[in-house]
Amino acid sequence: MTVERREEIRDVLDAVASKVNEDGATDILVLVKTDGVYSRYSTSIDNAMEIVAQLEILKYDILRRMHS
Repeated sequence: MTVERREEIRDVLDAVASKVNEDGATDILVLVKTDGVYSRYSTSIDNAMEIVAQLEILKYDILRRMHS
């Protein structure tokens, strides 16, 4: 991984931490890939359908960016 990529990831995480500190957060879902292995962390999931819908939107966005 390049230094630029690591900095980009840190910037995203810093922005998320700032948002949590400013507004608080009710839920979090994190997916991290390290050494080719995905790890996830989430708070308890009360509304699974809402989470699945958000994941579908993220999947669409990722696929769209791959083909741009």
